[in-house]
Amino acid sequence: MSENNELMDECLMQCPSGILVQDDSGVIKQLNPALEKMLGLSADQLLGHTRDNLPLPVCRSLLKGEGVIHLTGPGLSRESWLRCTNPLQGDDGSLIRFFEDVTETMQLRQENLRLSQQMEELAITDELTGLANQRALNQALSAQVTRSRRYQNPLSLAVIKLQDTADPDTEFSDEIILATSQCLRDRLRWADLIARWDHSHFFIILPETKAQDGIEMLGNIQDWFSENLPSGAGAGRQLALRYGIAEWQKGNDPRSLMEQAVKILNAGSLPEQ
Repeated sequence: MSENNELMDECLMQCPSGILVQDDSGVIKQLNPALEKMLGLSADQLLGHTRDNLPLPVCRSLLKGEGVIHLTGPGLSRESWLRCTNPLQGDDGSLIRFFEDVTETMQLRQENLRLSQQMEELAITDELTGLANQRALNQALSAQVTRSRRYQNPLSLAVIKLQDTADPDTEFSDEIILATSQCLRDRLRWADLIARWDHSHFFIILPETKAQDGIEMLGNIQDWFSENLPSGAGAGRQLALRYGIAEWQKGNDPRSLMEQAVKILNAGSLPEQ
């Protein structure tokens, strides 16, 4: 019998899987080196304790059922994930728990999720300014037009063009584009969506807003911008914001609303109210 016990102890010590043994009263009686390594703890820190009186409360999850266990917190040398599989009940009432270290797999999964979220953000975000991009604008405008069709709520769409009146064909630096986008962010309402369309054009969705109210709002932004030119504009620059605004009417779809706003911008005259 003693030879069998010695063999069992040797198997326990050599097994690559983590093993934890509890007696019939729930006291931890054995912990093999593989599990010590997985936890970054010595067996002495757990042996002789039950789930209720463990000195490291974070380790109580080791004594639950099957599944992945996330171990992090004070007393542990590292964050880890262990999978508990196939607990075995002995004839004497003891319970043997088997653990596999899945930390690397879980970390890779988290990294993949983070990268996926970044890709999703990039797919709807302008890389330079962090504003919504064309794709996000189209999605948001479609949703707002659908809402206005259903409830007849007012909705306006504005297009803004940044230009140098002294040189209409000038190319703007990233610094100026960023300053312009920040100006729009700071002076619009939280419900308004600002999107960068191309190098010098921005679209703004104005929910619950009639065109006349939008004209007043954008006029104030236009005046502020002309009096507070972005740093880095350079001497001789005559920067200004021009805009066109269109109000949703029955029969408009997102594309026609955008076309109306651009037409008004290019015509240089605002719609009559």
